[in-house]
Amino acid sequence: MCISRGLLLATFALCGWLGAIVPAISADLGPQPVEQLPQPLPPLNQWQFSFTPYAWLPWISGDVVVKGRTLDVAVDPAQVIDALNWPDIVPAWMSHAEARRGPLSLFNDVVWADLAGSEGFSRTFHRTLALTAANGVTIKRKLTATFGGNISADYQLAIVEAGGAYAIWSRGSQGSPGSTAFDLLAGARYWHQEVDVSADLTATVALSGPLDLTLSGSRAIAKSGSVDWVDPFVGARLRQQLAPGQEFVLRGDVGGFGAGSQFSWQAIATYNSPLCKVHGIPVDGYVGFRALSADFSQGSGRSRFEWDNVIYGPVIGATMRF
Repeated sequence: MCISRGLLLATFALCGWLGAIVPAISADLGPQPVEQLPQPLPPLNQWQFSFTPYAWLPWISGDVVVKGRTLDVAVDPAQVIDALNWPDIVPAWMSHAEARRGPLSLFNDVVWADLAGSEGFSRTFHRTLALTAANGVTIKRKLTATFGGNISADYQLAIVEAGGAYAIWSRGSQGSPGSTAFDLLAGARYWHQEVDVSADLTATVALSGPLDLTLSGSRAIAKSGSVDWVDPFVGARLRQQLAPGQEFVLRGDVGGFGAGSQFSWQAIATYNSPLCKVHGIPVDGYVGFRALSADFSQGSGRSRFEWDNVIYGPVIGATMRF
């Protein structure tokens, strides 16, 4: 696994998204100077649209239960990139779209990733041993063993978010330098999970035995099947115009409430700044940080599935405004 190769692949993927959405982008970005002048703001009674394809390079930390077997999860961005299932036409896709008219906004966010052979899954158990010394004194020691060297997972993740926001307070003209707006937002977040965890047969004792496991050669596989749920959420968002065309956005929300997951939360901070124009369409650079967590479980015993993880890391992309 090579981090530099993974980051290079991520860069190529982002460039491919932009090239597919806006043809001939390289020609436009060639001899033409970068457009930095602020554009006239459209009337507030007209809809304004933005579309942001982005790359999220996350860590995934927590635990997952598949077929009643608990596994620790510790995946870093390099492992995510290296495990992307490139034979697929689209092994990963992330995008955010928003339509705004006056104080009202409607938004949609999509995250899709298909990982094959991810090695960030391990099985850890703790056991207390009682040792009796020669003088008859009993000493207790806690033993920790990890079984992860031969454990890997094929993992599909889809998160589709849709909702609306309404500005309840603002200062300054919308979109003008120095203006501030505070939004309340609400919506729903759909989750799709599919996890196939495999291990050498010699390690299946750590996975609580071969019951409910699929045997393939020298490997035992625990399959979660397709697991889907929907989390309602509520939150708030602060939008601050720092300079012409430059916007800082801070957002937070909580959800789940037992309707889907037991509890879910999200925090996002992003910064947009003008880059150029492509066929007359303004394009902004988009950077930030995103953290998303959910605690979901269903079933019991050997059929139990549980996902209790935090996905967090930097985001980078480009925003097109219409």
